[in-house]
Amino acid sequence: MVCSGCHKDQAPPPPQIYGVTVDIPKLTQAFDNASAETKATVTQVGFNIRYTKYEDALKGLDKLLNDPSTTEEQKKVVNAVIEQVKKLAGSTQPAAQ
Repeated sequence: MVCSGCHKDQAPPPPQIYGVTVDIPKLTQAFDNASAETKATVTQVGFNIRYTKYEDALKGLDKLLNDPSTTEEQKKVVNAVIEQVKKLAGSTQPAAQ
């Protein structure tokens, strides 16, 4: 049986927030096989970005970056998302309170 709509290995397109593309799906996919604690951090980073808590998102990304179990490939993804979040943080849009 073929399931033509099932492409689990394809992440959804990254969302644009205030004109900045933030590749949360790629970040999530990079940590698919991580520990539950690490996955929770990734999820929290996504929530923090979504709710304009960029400083908290950067703290979570820094935690992922400095985790000894994070691979070099995962670090590349984390660094890319850090740069994207920094662009968001520097945007002129007001942050939600």
